Amino acid sequence: MKIPEITIQNTFKIPTLGIGTWEMGGRQSADTSEDEKFIRAIRFALENGIRHIDTAENYASGHTEEVVGNAIKGYERKKLLITSKVSKENLRYKNLLRSAENSLKRLQTDYLDLYLLHHPNPDVPLSETMKAINELIEKGLIRNFGLSNFPAELVAQVMQLTDTPIITNQVEYNLFSRNNGQETKDVESTIIPFCIENNISITAWRPVLKGAKSPLRQPHITQIAEQHNATPMQIALAWLLNKPLMLAIPKMTSEKHILENIAAASIRFSEEEMRVLDTLSQ
Repeated sequence: MKIPEITIQNTFKIPTLGIGTWEMGGRQSADTSEDEKFIRAIRFALENGIRHIDTAENYASGHTEEVVGNAIKGYERKKLLITSKVSKENLRYKNLLRSAENSLKRLQTDYLDLYLLHHPNPDVPLSETMKAINELIEKGLIRNFGLSNFPAELVAQVMQLTDTPIITNQVEYNLFSRNNGQETKDVESTIIPFCIENNISITAWRPVLKGAKSPLRQPHITQIAEQHNATPMQIALAWLLNKPLMLAIPKMTSEKHILENIAAASIRFSEEEMRVLDTLSQ
């Protein structure tokens, strides 16, 4: 199934739905016990239309990147879109360059399509961080860059430090966590409007409120789900993907879940349905 794509900053085309890899291969430390399961899941996703894989250097202390690297073997690289993230502990110039090099080795690729600053670090000047990012772009080791968990005022500061467009700001955002994410506040009231105004996409992590299915039992969601022959989870994901410049990267490991998420990317809501969903958590 073809996943809808959007063009950001008039330069970067990306599918609205990608696969997130947090907890694939461990959490803070490596756990190789289910590697084959995760490799199969990523490959199943790729075979069914997913092109975007999101990972990070600190997922399972780098092992998740190794899992992704093994999963994409045999696939035509130029058809894939690989995103990784540098940890806030590594935002110094030399450390960031080293982090990018290590991510490329673990992923077994020559370049990253998108490289994100995972979190702000107030102890490291943004000018130093962006010097390294600009160098990586000049060398072709990363094709594009973006941010993650950045408040609007820091996004504005980064914009002044590079001629390269910011592709995305990855933040916690879903149908029920609008302005009360764990990492960033004011996502819906401040961060999203600022980014949209500047043609910066939003990538929603935790897009379906992981581990909290009970809010999805609300009658309005159930009714809309029935109208679209969909599950409440699909409706919550589709609500995101019906918004402008919005991307989502849910973790998905079962074939059933992967196919449901892919189908959700094509659900289109009426203005009235969006109005109802928009006001659910207000």
